[in-house]
Amino acid sequence: MSKKLEIDETDAKILNILIKDARKRLKDIAKECGISSVAVLNRIKRLKKLKVITGSALFPKLGALELPIVATLGINFNGNKDQEIIKLIDEQAYLVEPSSSVGEYDLCALIYAKNLNELDKIAYSIRKRFEASKVTINVWSGQPYMNFENIDLKPKERR
Repeated sequence: MSKKLEIDETDAKILNILIKDARKRLKDIAKECGISSVAVLNRIKRLKKLKVITGSALFPKLGALELPIVATLGINFNGNKDQEIIKLIDEQAYLVEPSSSVGEYDLCALIYAKNLNELDKIAYSIRKRFEASKVTINVWSGQPYMNFENIDLKPKERR
C-alpha cells in the first residue's frame, strides 16, 4: 500500500507557480511564498524526490520556429508500432508530445507543422506505411494555452 502524500500550503503555492512558469527564478518564488530561496530549493528537491515534480512541458513560441500550425493526431493501428510511428512523425514535423492512450485512439501526438499540406502528408504516410485504421487530425486555433488557474492541489476531504 502506498502512503498518502502530504503537501502543505507552501508546497502547493510553489507547485502552482512552477506550473505557470517552470523557469521562474528561486528568489522570485521565495518572495511570492514568503520564505527564503534556500527553503524553496529544499522544498523543490523534496518534491522531486517524492516524484511530485517529474519534469516540465514548455511550449515554444510558434513564430520562433516558423511552424504556425498546432495539431493533434489521433491514430489507431494494430500491433506494437508506437515507436516507429513516433519516429516517422518526429522526422516529418516538430513533435511536442507523443503518448499512448486508452480511449478512442491508440496513440495521440501533439505536433507543430509548417502547413496543412505537411499534416496531410504525415497522416497519409502513417496510413500507408503502418496500415493505420484511423488517423484523425485536429488543428488548434493558435498557441496552446494551458489554463492552470483552476488547478487545486489540496486533497479533497472525505465525506
